[in-house]
Amino acid sequence: MTDGQPSLRRNFSWTFFGNVVFAACLWGILSFLTKMGSPDIVGRFALGSAIATPAIMFANLQLRVVLATDAKTNHEFRDYLGIRLLLLPAALLIVVVIAVLGYNREQALVIAMFGLVRCVESLSDIFYGFAQKHERMDLVARSLWIRGISALALFGGVFWLTGDLAFSLGGMAVAWLLTILFFDWPSLRHMVKQAGESGLRPRLRRDVVRNIVWLALPLGLVMLLINLRNTIPRAFLESSFGEEQLGIFSALSYLVIAGSTVIMALSQSSIARLSRYYAEGRREQFQSTIIKLLGLGVVIGIFGVLVAALAGKPLLTLLYSEEYAGHTGLFVVIMIGGALLYLGSLLGAPVSAMREFRVQLWVYLVNVVLMLGFSVWAIPKYGMMGAAVVMVVCSLWVTSAYGFLVWRGIHRMEIPVDGVVSDRGGDAG
Repeated sequence: MTDGQPSLRRNFSWTFFGNVVFAACLWGILSFLTKMGSPDIVGRFALGSAIATPAIMFANLQLRVVLATDAKTNHEFRDYLGIRLLLLPAALLIVVVIAVLGYNREQALVIAMFGLVRCVESLSDIFYGFAQKHERMDLVARSLWIRGISALALFGGVFWLTGDLAFSLGGMAVAWLLTILFFDWPSLRHMVKQAGESGLRPRLRRDVVRNIVWLALPLGLVMLLINLRNTIPRAFLESSFGEEQLGIFSALSYLVIAGSTVIMALSQSSIARLSRYYAEGRREQFQSTIIKLLGLGVVIGIFGVLVAALAGKPLLTLLYSEEYAGHTGLFVVIMIGGALLYLGSLLGAPVSAMREFRVQLWVYLVNVVLMLGFSVWAIPKYGMMGAAVVMVVCSLWVTSAYGFLVWRGIHRMEIPVDGVVSDRGGDAG
């Protein structure tokens, strides 16, 4: 540890406020588009994110999680950084090829710029993994504040001046690159020195790369499949009904992020602690932490559904416009899917803490099959409501599957005897 071990509550507070500000700024960008542009522009923004994100997220291999759960420091930070820098250019090239071959010129440019934004974000993400490992969530929060506010300012300013979505995304990429140069990198240099590691220069050693990639590859595939959760229904919706309906659905879906800020804070601030509890065989603390997380998740999910049911129309009118407020029934179904998604995300933290990486791949492979099946049937027939139903069904599956994995993991834990723990969970899943 660096600088002592902060309390879980303190880490949660930092993570919560960091995610709140960041999510509010990203929502501000979306809200700005709904008021300054048309639903078609919002739909193009959502399409760019949906198409560009999966390839970049796969290339990330969820190294942030692998790094954060590396409780025994089997590898140094610069090993993880080297792999991240090796894979990102290839992922961006794939995004550009998909954009050029599959979409018109305006859509392709937006998709490519979104890919660039995600690549820059991935560099901050690997720093967050190191900070998370050492429970320095205050540094992550400050970085998120800077990234969120600067992105909102530059994106909004460029769009207000030019009305061009691709240029505005370029402004966002510049804002995040400046954050890396002037905040993330100096903070990282100080933390690496405190941790006693050998430096920050990226390192690529064949055996280390092979070990890390082999361990992380299932998580990369899982992240690819997770992002298809957004890509598949939105691609079907855009193909069947155009960018306008996609824009409305995406704007309503983004309000799930309001609850996700808390969920992400809980998950990110707890994963390193859960990883140590599991590695040390501290079953009671491991189980107690999970129960507390799920309790909060249930409260947040129910609150979101009630707000959508009781105050959906005025809320949507205030945040967007009357055009969006005419879909309150859809909003309620989306929030039900969001409530289930919250529980699945919280259960994902202990599953990753147990380093059950490969089994998560099977969970999301089934999820994609379900998503494709329901999307083919429901979306062309029921439009946006069909896409919302797909979201509910798939979130229910992931939550149920992760719940089983956590239950199994708890019962497989072995209590330490004379300070020795035999962990049968391992990495194999």
